[in-house]
Amino acid sequence: MKKLSLYIILVLLCFNAETKAAKKNYSGFILYNFFNEEKRYEDKNFPNPNNLAPISRTYKGKTPNISLINGTDLKIIIYSHGTIRPQKREKCSKWFNSIPETLLVLKEINNTYFYYLCSKATDGPRVGSYISKRTKEIDNVLDQLISAGVKPENIFLAGYSAGGWASLMMMDRVGKKFNSAIVFAPTFSGPRSEISQYPKWRREARPRQIKKMTKAKTVKALIFAYEDDKFNRPQELIFLKEKYPNSVELVGYKCGKGHSTTNNDCRFNKTKQIIKNYFEKQNK
Repeated sequence: MKKLSLYIILVLLCFNAETKAAKKNYSGFILYNFFNEEKRYEDKNFPNPNNLAPISRTYKGKTPNISLINGTDLKIIIYSHGTIRPQKREKCSKWFNSIPETLLVLKEINNTYFYYLCSKATDGPRVGSYISKRTKEIDNVLDQLISAGVKPENIFLAGYSAGGWASLMMMDRVGKKFNSAIVFAPTFSGPRSEISQYPKWRREARPRQIKKMTKAKTVKALIFAYEDDKFNRPQELIFLKEKYPNSVELVGYKCGKGHSTTNNDCRFNKTKQIIKNYFEKQNK
């Protein structure tokens, strides 16, 4: 009986700890120390030479405005996570919403930092409207970074799934507010197999957003797409390469992991190198 009581107490303590952690606001800069360890919660002994604020998960409540120093020397990557169900606010604490390990190769580049954007957007009333809400969130971060002194040519967008699609929907601002985008498995409108079941998503919302996306004068992006993805394979994204052949790089392959290949990449080292090469090329 004592063992059972102790077990129940431990479970309750763990649940309480997770609940408290979940209340932490995930939007903000992510810092790493010399050992590539990420700053956690209230850790004060962490290098932050550029006084970046806010720091992800070190505060609760409303996201504070961005502040920093030496803005002209910094390169910032705004990362946007995916969305499981558009009708509900996404839980940024889920492991699959973390920044992909392949993308984190860029933190090795001097004065390069990630800003994690935890979206509050939900869909409605119009189908697919959560993407336009997410672009407004991204735009807000862009404006703050530029006001803080970060040069637009040193700001990059990145994202996975719906976060990647939202980044591509920002291309009417490319060159003015940011340099380019690195996206993984961009999509927002549900699986291809559900086109007849939910026609408003892939037969109406998707073409509508593609039309808007391709009105941009240019699309500058490195796009990773997976041949076994149930949402968008390379052939569903080829329209971007066809319209913008000189500024879109479309990388397609198959790992047998479908849409989750981003976090289970069988070409891990090769993907890292492609990302690093692209980033360095955009900075020349």
